[in-house]
Amino acid sequence: MKKFIILVTVVVLIFLIYRGWGKNSNNNVPTPITVELAAQNQSGETGQAILTEVDGQVKVVVNLIGESAGVSQPSHIHYGTCAALGEPVYALSPITDGASETTLTASFQAIKSALPLAINVHKSVAESSIYVACGDIVLR
Repeated sequence: MKKFIILVTVVVLIFLIYRGWGKNSNNNVPTPITVELAAQNQSGETGQAILTEVDGQVKVVVNLIGESAGVSQPSHIHYGTCAALGEPVYALSPITDGASETTLTASFQAIKSALPLAINVHKSVAESSIYVACGDIVLR
């Protein structure tokens, strides 16, 4: 009987260790970050960018409203803030018909270490000097 209890105890401990006993697995997955994109230069374009980490890479999904249909709008993650944009760090897929999705070869940790950062949207390829929306990335 004593051997049976020891065997059951060992099996239970192995199971608990395998399942991550003592760890909260939710803490290992970064919470998605929502970046509010505010209109710039009276564009009327607003929206959100959602950043999620998937397998160590950050996926950026941008949705805008008020954009011109069929226009390809370049977008980037820049050093700095919307109030003082620096150089682009990551190019995002162009926003077309209000939507874009990009997977960066960067983790949330890399994004966090580069802060402050902002997501910036340009009016079009031809008018790339005109900014239509911007949002600061804030990690909590």
